Amino acid sequence: MQELVLFIVGVIVSAFGTTVGFGGGVFLVPILIIFFGYNMEIAIGSAMSAMMPGAIIASLFNLRDRSIDYLVGILIQLPAMAGTVLGAFMVAFLPVQELQLIFVVFVLGIGVIMILPKKKEVPRHAGMMYRIRRAPTSFIRKNREKKLAYRLNGGVVSLFGFVSGTVAGLFGIGGGFLQTPMMIKLFRMPAQIATSTSLFILVVTSFTGFISHFLLGNVLWNRSLPLMIAFSVGSLIGNLLKKRTPRGKKLERLIAIGLLLAGTGVLLNLLMKTGGGFSF
Repeated sequence: MQELVLFIVGVIVSAFGTTVGFGGGVFLVPILIIFFGYNMEIAIGSAMSAMMPGAIIASLFNLRDRSIDYLVGILIQLPAMAGTVLGAFMVAFLPVQELQLIFVVFVLGIGVIMILPKKKEVPRHAGMMYRIRRAPTSFIRKNREKKLAYRLNGGVVSLFGFVSGTVAGLFGIGGGFLQTPMMIKLFRMPAQIATSTSLFILVVTSFTGFISHFLLGNVLWNRSLPLMIAFSVGSLIGNLLKKRTPRGKKLERLIAIGLLLAGTGVLLNLLMKTGGGFSF
């Protein structure tokens, strides 16, 4: 019975994570620990295992749909790998618990801002980010199949990749739920392109995470394999749902809900690590 419940939970988490471009790991880890009794290491190893086939399936759909921006994915992923290593080393020197609490408040705040109706939209050709996007190392990306175009700054995108990787390494969480909304809000990428690109990045992230945790002995096949199958099924469902999900503001609202859930998941993760108390 527990295996069936876990399978259904995996399908739901994967379907939602695929729709909003997060992958689902940030939701899955607290669920495995709180409701299924996994310890932290096995929960993370199981989540990394599950996300890998889900991200591959979603990226194959997005490849056919031609909605992935590979250049942006590379500009984010390569610095993110270096940032992840730096963040892992910084754990020994920084007050991680206090920083993680601040980070949770930041994520929840972004989620609230995205979900609330806006009185006045900032003009697309105004503001600080518009000026940054037109600075040196700027370029225009065109997606002819979707009839979309947007301007990016390569240096800023790479810097963001490094920062998101550092956050991932410092707090032991995936960066997908941070990358997707930032691509939409800061870089003004179309939501469809941002979610697809984030899942493409997750292919590399989940694979390296899976290999690392497998070598550490945190991947138990009797626990990971059912979740891998569940996430594969959920990814298929999520891609079918994406075709029926309205683009633009409706998708952004779903992403905002995902941020609120992700922030709650990180907070629960922190509470479990600290036994429910913080030492400031």
